[in-house]
Amino acid sequence: MLVVDYEGFTEDIATVELPQEQAVRGEVWSFARSKYLLATQVYQVYHTDFYGGCDFRLQQKLLVPVLSSCGYVPRKDANRAKRIEWEHIVPAWVFGHQLQCWQQGRRKQCSATNAAFRQMEADMHNLVPAIGELNGDRSNFRYQMISGEPRAYGSKVNIEIDFQQRTAEPPDNVWGDAARASLYMHDRYGIALGDAQEKLFRAWNNLDPVDVWEQQRNRLITQLQGNDNPYVTNYRKLDVNVTNEGSVNGAAAQLDWVDQLYLLVFQHRDKLPYAVVSLATIVYLGYLQAKRRRRPRVKAKRK
Repeated sequence: MLVVDYEGFTEDIATVELPQEQAVRGEVWSFARSKYLLATQVYQVYHTDFYGGCDFRLQQKLLVPVLSSCGYVPRKDANRAKRIEWEHIVPAWVFGHQLQCWQQGRRKQCSATNAAFRQMEADMHNLVPAIGELNGDRSNFRYQMISGEPRAYGSKVNIEIDFQQRTAEPPDNVWGDAARASLYMHDRYGIALGDAQEKLFRAWNNLDPVDVWEQQRNRLITQLQGNDNPYVTNYRKLDVNVTNEGSVNGAAAQLDWVDQLYLLVFQHRDKLPYAVVSLATIVYLGYLQAKRRRRPRVKAKRK
C-alpha cells in the first residue's frame, strides 16, 4: 500500500514488512528500514499513536488505529484516518528545503541522492506513529500554543491545528516528547531553531518530564541506531531563557514562584476546565517572553 504525502513523495504506510530492495541493500540509514524497526522492535508492545492517543493494532501486516479507543472523529479524510503513518516531529521540509537536492526535486530527490538527508529522514528519535489524517493535517506546520482548545477530531483528541497560521499544538502529555526530539535534532544536525521556538521547547520539556515509556523508547532506539537522545537519557529541567550554550549542557532551570504556580496548574490540568488551563498557559508563556526581554544582555569581552 502506498500513500502520497504533502510533498508529493510516495512512501509506504506503517507496515511490519521490510521492502525487499531495502533488505538487499542493507543501508545503515534508510527511512524504510527505520519504519520497519520501529514497528517490529520499538512499538511492539506500546500501541498508542502520538497525537490522538488512540490504540493501534496489527492487521494484515499493517498498523491500523482503533478509532473508538480515543473517540476519534475524522475531520475530512476518513480513509487516511484508518491507517497509522510515521510522523517526523521535525518535518522533512524543515531539514530538507535548504538543500540543493530539495530545489531539484524536493523530498524524493533528496532521499535518492543526499546521504545527510537520508540520515535525518531515518533518525528514529524523530519518528512517532500517528493517525494518517493527523500526520497529513499537521503537514510541515511549526509547533506553537493555540488558544481556544478547538476539538476538530472528537472531544477527547487533544491536538489543535491552525491551518491559517500554519501551526500545530500537540497534546500536553507529549509536549515534552516533541520538545526533546526537536532539541535533539537541533543539536545533532544543526537544524535552525528560533529563540521563541527554543524557549517554547524548553518550557514544554520542564512541564512534561520524561516518563517510563519515553525512557524505554530511547533505550530501544539507542540499541538499534547506535546513539541516544541526551535530552531523554540525561533528563533535567532547562533554563527557559535561551543562552549561548543552546544545548542539553546548558544551565538548569531556576524556577520562581510563577513557574511553580503554573507547574501546579499543569499538574492538576485533568481536574480543571480546559479554558482555565489554556488561559494559564498563554499567560505563562507571555510571562516567560517578558522575563527574557528584561534579562540584561551580556556583552562580549573584547580581546
